[in-house]
Amino acid sequence: MKYFIITLLFCLIGSESYSQFTPRKFENNQGRIIVDSVEISNILSKRKYEIEYNKNFSKNTILAQNSYHLCRNGGFEEFELNGTVYTILGFEYSITNPLNPTECRTLQTDSDLKIPQYNPNFLNVMSTSVPSNYIDEFIGNINGFDQYVLKVNHKNSYNTSSVIQGKRFKTNNENLFKFNYKAVLQSINEPGHDNEQPFFKVRILKNNGTVVSEFCLIGDPNNCIFTQAPTLAGGSIVLYNSNWQSGILDISGLDNNEEFIVEFIGSRCGLGGHFGYVYIDDICLLQSSENLQGSIELNPLYKVCPTFPISVCGTFTLPNSGGISSSVASITLNVLNENNSVVYTNSNPTINLVNQTFCFDLVATNLPNITTGNYNVNVTINFTISDTNCDGTSFNSAFDDDANPGWDITFLNCNATCDFTVTPATLTSCDGNNDGKDFFNLELANSQLTSDSTGITFTYHSNYNGAFANTNPIATPTAYESYTAFIFVRLTKDATCFKIITIQLNVRNPQATISGILNVCSGSTVLTASSGGSYLWSNGATTQSTTVTSTGSYSVSVTDSFGCNSVATISILPNQTAVLPDLLITQPTCSTSTGSITVTSSASQISYDGGLTWSTNPQANNLSVGTYSVRIRTAAGCESFNSTVNIVPFFNTYPSLNFEQPTICGDLGTITITSSASEYSFDDGATWTTNNVLTNAIPGNYFIRTKDSQGCISNPNLVIIYAEFLNNPDYIFNHPYCGTLGSIIFTTEAAEYSIDAGANWQTSNEFLNLDIGSYVLKIKNDLGCTSPNDYVYLYNFEDTYTAFVIDHAGCNKYATLTITTFGEEYSFDGGATWTTNNTITNINGPLIFQVIAKKDNCFSIQSSANVYSSFLPLPIVTDFNSLVCDNFNNGTENIDLSQFNSQLTLDPSIMNFNYFTTLNGAMSNNFSDYIANYTAYNLTSTETSIYVKIIDSNSCFSIAKLDLTLILSPIINLEPLYYLCEDRTVTVTCNSVHDGYSWSTGETTNSIVINQPGIYTLTTTEFHGQIVCSSTQSFDIVLSNPATITYIETKDWTTSENIIQIDATGLGNYEYSLDDINFQDSNLFTNLLSGEYTVFVRDKNGCGTVDQEVFLLMYPLFFTPNGDGYNDKWKIKFSETEPNLTVKIFDRHGKFIKQLGANSEGWDGTFLGRDLPSSDYWFVVTRQNGTEYRGHFSLKR
Repeated sequence: MKYFIITLLFCLIGSESYSQFTPRKFENNQGRIIVDSVEISNILSKRKYEIEYNKNFSKNTILAQNSYHLCRNGGFEEFELNGTVYTILGFEYSITNPLNPTECRTLQTDSDLKIPQYNPNFLNVMSTSVPSNYIDEFIGNINGFDQYVLKVNHKNSYNTSSVIQGKRFKTNNENLFKFNYKAVLQSINEPGHDNEQPFFKVRILKNNGTVVSEFCLIGDPNNCIFTQAPTLAGGSIVLYNSNWQSGILDISGLDNNEEFIVEFIGSRCGLGGHFGYVYIDDICLLQSSENLQGSIELNPLYKVCPTFPISVCGTFTLPNSGGISSSVASITLNVLNENNSVVYTNSNPTINLVNQTFCFDLVATNLPNITTGNYNVNVTINFTISDTNCDGTSFNSAFDDDANPGWDITFLNCNATCDFTVTPATLTSCDGNNDGKDFFNLELANSQLTSDSTGITFTYHSNYNGAFANTNPIATPTAYESYTAFIFVRLTKDATCFKIITIQLNVRNPQATISGILNVCSGSTVLTASSGGSYLWSNGATTQSTTVTSTGSYSVSVTDSFGCNSVATISILPNQTAVLPDLLITQPTCSTSTGSITVTSSASQISYDGGLTWSTNPQANNLSVGTYSVRIRTAAGCESFNSTVNIVPFFNTYPSLNFEQPTICGDLGTITITSSASEYSFDDGATWTTNNVLTNAIPGNYFIRTKDSQGCISNPNLVIIYAEFLNNPDYIFNHPYCGTLGSIIFTTEAAEYSIDAGANWQTSNEFLNLDIGSYVLKIKNDLGCTSPNDYVYLYNFEDTYTAFVIDHAGCNKYATLTITTFGEEYSFDGGATWTTNNTITNINGPLIFQVIAKKDNCFSIQSSANVYSSFLPLPIVTDFNSLVCDNFNNGTENIDLSQFNSQLTLDPSIMNFNYFTTLNGAMSNNFSDYIANYTAYNLTSTETSIYVKIIDSNSCFSIAKLDLTLILSPIINLEPLYYLCEDRTVTVTCNSVHDGYSWSTGETTNSIVINQPGIYTLTTTEFHGQIVCSSTQSFDIVLSNPATITYIETKDWTTSENIIQIDATGLGNYEYSLDDINFQDSNLFTNLLSGEYTVFVRDKNGCGTVDQEVFLLMYPLFFTPNGDGYNDKWKIKFSETEPNLTVKIFDRHGKFIKQLGANSEGWDGTFLGRDLPSSDYWFVVTRQNGTEYRGHFSLKR
């Protein structure tokens, strides 16, 4: 299954260079830009203090962070003692302040600060655990799971980002990193915060810093996954997730036991005045059905020689969050051929929305080649949002690129002589030593692969190409060491009959976890093990959960359904702090000015004023607006920390609305309030109307409120009608220097100009005598349309660090250093020498330059420019061309392109290789030209050029051209079948000329003599320089011999419609004749005259002919016994051929007259010496097989 992480915002950080001395932008907590050096110094001082304060919890940290299993301490319940403070096990954090723009930007950092256990007295902590029932100022009860939740950053931080890192590894082929989160993010609707919004970001990193997967979330008031807080903070709205959200990142590309880094980042805005923080809980356990990503997964196909229709089916999940319901917009199936080209597309599946399944049916006409073709399938799902008011919410598509390893659909050797069936197999083993691999006996899968293995040989290969070509088989299949992998098995019946199918090898190594509240102040707690087949706790319990009543270590052994075992251990530490109480809070309403607090968790005593007074009443009513500190005592004497509750004045909901912006300069807008109310206001409640639509809205700010029938007024929703149809103006500015004030001069022509965001306008484009400060630049045309805000910050030249930009050296490139602080002269050596050129080129670091700008006699503050980069040579590569044998001479060949790597560069082991079909594709990493299946690339044309992008460890690359020419393999002209006559020999000759011959009998000439039947093969070879092409043909030697006639059946007694049928046996294939000239396949001869015949049976294979005489009997219809020598006697013709035949003659009255034997000369027409008269006479013939024939004839005188 392929998950594509869907986010509201992806941030891609480029490779631009930033100067650490570039003047930073700063805001106060009201969101106002400040440039006063005293205020900035105060902010920086507080930042420094906050950093030093956070280091207090890591004083005893001297070792590098340990690596833990993916799910270890996923609930943030386990702690370790660090000095005098308990800190979270397995996670650490760092504090960073990225340079602007900061939105979704991440600095590479190694987190090394310990995360303290929750203590409300620890102020300014950039990361901490908080109780699962912690009361957030905006969310309320965060409703976490078990006892603790991880909090990243906080509302009042002075530093920008808190970066949580945990070193992890997986052991059980896990494909997904799962977690749950609630974010609190301000959203600043003001152009000065473009790319500067607070954000929440999650990354999976390899140890070398390579990003495996990531997502980044910013606040958008039009995104319905967020709830908007009823009050503004620092003049900006606050958005939060009221429900827990599911986070999912793809880790399928990581190997078992490979160490990687999980990173969570909670960040303020880039200017510091707006906050963003996040709560995270239960890694590996998705506690929420709400998520920002959907998925789709194809069921494995493994269709080998399938019948039609072929059902391509799978499952999908729908994204949903914040009450948004999504639906399926489309599901598209692509069928790809061996060239990875799409040959068929279908977007009309059968969808079951209840079970979230889909199916496509493929018929024979959908596939261009159902004789020898191979195909893979992929599928894409797109989503739509049912709630049309959520225009800021979007869900990206999901994609599954393949149904199974190898070909999904294959017609390899699909014929009547190769009709055995194959199915994929699975072998599973437990990883006993945690190295991620184990030994397998691959032959144990044979019975799964096919139901009848008679006459079939099995060879096992690590890839499909090896199985197809029957090369490089696994040498020790009964003791094959492997990680989790797929093995390709070739099942061979004969030289032209084989099939390929997979064995999935699963090395299982589940890691058990324990969750629960690790605190027994209330008398007991419940510990729960991760899912398994059976359980054994250290206290003897055998269920998934167990109740414990004392501190100490507890362990559980979990065995899964495969018999694989894992042990997890946790410690309940001595702790006299009770769990924070669960609270039910009722806030004032429009009609009620007071609130209430109810403690719902078990407690002996309760205090609502931070422990000053105590009572046993779990409920405090009629509470005025204010802040209350709730704590409890348990029966064991444990006392909780304070839980701060704010009873706040009533604030109604925000009205829903739609609005239309002007589309051209001079146009007006429209605002429509969609929330039902009694009255509506567009000016923050100054005036009211019953009309919910405002037309002809001139550009400006509109604060939308509604009033219900009780007179309760909603919070305001801000709508800004823009008239900013002009482009940002061009301008030049000069910082104040040496007592000379600064200036801003617009170079874009306009009707009016402003440097205070439009508060004041003038027709002159020059603003002179400007002091240091922040200026917001705008222009206006004659129609009153304006440009967006553009910000300029003027500083005293001599109080400003020299700004610079480094274009770093890299692949085939030297570095360039440019001073960006405007001056008249520039120095790169601390003022020793000066030049009017502000740029140095062809720098090969590492070098450090001391840069200064000079203007009159004023100097900027010297900055150090560290050019740490060096010129990196490109990999040395060589173009290569090679012939490729077309093994089946069918114009197509699957090849492993990586076999040529050693021909393209000297040391391929230290290089990475990417393969493309075009040079432009290789240069630009064009995915459409990328060859993904390079180990099974289908070469079809006679001459093909492959462009190989060869990348070294510095990510520098060169491109080598690989020219491949497909050539014919030897063509063998043998017949598929030869016949061997019994007790003889047959000569088989290959008449085509080749460089080498190898018969299965061992001979190496072009001709052999064979005296035994059987299946034989000939392999011929042809040499093309270093390339050797070979072909193999099988042929059968079949034994044959002359026929043995076992019986001849006749049907006679007619003049011309008699029949002869011959039964013959033997090894040959026989044909039949009555004249030894004209032969037929049928053994039946019809419409024959009576008389004497010789039947001939001939072996078609040339092994001889046999013959036998046959007589068809008949009688004369009359005779004339008058002594003239003609027809004087009557007898059965050819009766002498049946010695036991008898004939009895009767007159027409039935009187017996005469009996004739087989050799009789016949009846002369007399009875007892007396001539009988002319008349009809009857006869009965009794043949030697017992059959009788009756007839009559005439005697004529």
